[in-house]
Amino acid sequence: MTVLTPNEKLTGTPGQKREILDRLTRFRTDPARTLKLGDRYPHLEFVTLPDLLSGLADRDVFTEGVRLARDRFVALGATDLLPFEQVFVAVASTMQAWGGFHHRLLPYRAPDDIQTPGYRYVQSSAVISRYGDLTGDILSAPGVTGLDLLRAYVHDCHHYLTFRSYWLGATGIHRHRHGINYRRESGQTYSARDPEGSASTRNLGVVMEGAFDREATAIASEAARAAGIACPAEGIDRHAFLDATGNAASPFEPGGPWLEAMSGYAKLVTAPYAAFLAEIGGPAADELHAHIIRATLTGDLTPLERWLDTRYGPGEFVALFRSGSYASAA
Repeated sequence: MTVLTPNEKLTGTPGQKREILDRLTRFRTDPARTLKLGDRYPHLEFVTLPDLLSGLADRDVFTEGVRLARDRFVALGATDLLPFEQVFVAVASTMQAWGGFHHRLLPYRAPDDIQTPGYRYVQSSAVISRYGDLTGDILSAPGVTGLDLLRAYVHDCHHYLTFRSYWLGATGIHRHRHGINYRRESGQTYSARDPEGSASTRNLGVVMEGAFDREATAIASEAARAAGIACPAEGIDRHAFLDATGNAASPFEPGGPWLEAMSGYAKLVTAPYAAFLAEIGGPAADELHAHIIRATLTGDLTPLERWLDTRYGPGEFVALFRSGSYASAA
């Protein structure tokens, strides 16, 4: 396998770069081992994405969606998507669990954000969850499992293709750049957390996450139309279909962990990003979104900064996003 993802960059002396590459290689050569899925999630059974697809009833809509995604990424200059073999999917549980994009893999908060599904950049792999009842007792509506899986995969393809810059710091590998965000070796990030209850966002992590999911749900929506998949009339399948295709009703009254997590994601990511685009982009919100996606994947901030400067004056990226504490520590 290729150790570095397409848009990762190593900085430093030749010796330092070799050390970074060696360390990443140890984590990425056998991700099934270094992810420690059995230790971290003993109640869950995982398979790789190819193993899941071989028996998936919704395989056709997933395959069509991946084709659409591939075309979209090619337009962005990306030809290599997240390899299927590096996607690990929870397919069964010994505890009551409803899988999918909003599945909390652990019933409690855990360090390193391993409670939630998603991309693990250290292993260059994704840990996700098949939508539906993981005890196998309740059947899901046709197409919903495939659309949720597609949304999760395309979302994590964006993480896989995000620009990252590493150097060798005092305590190990330091990820200095992540998309359009910066991080000091102390862990301090370029932008601050949004205040509690913020309707919009100035946090670059939220901006990138929201942008990725906007792209992923748009692909899922197009795949659903192409496959003629109808929205279920009621229940959690209806919420899941609308959420996966970017049409979730908000606000709504959640019921159960999965819908609570879905509501939380909408409040913390989807809604603030949509508000940010409307506030800063206005009628050109789609154009701003496109600049954010391209800058996040390539690491080239210049077109995005130029776009903002043209509308709001010089230095607008800094004015929007750089926290006071990050500036004072420079």
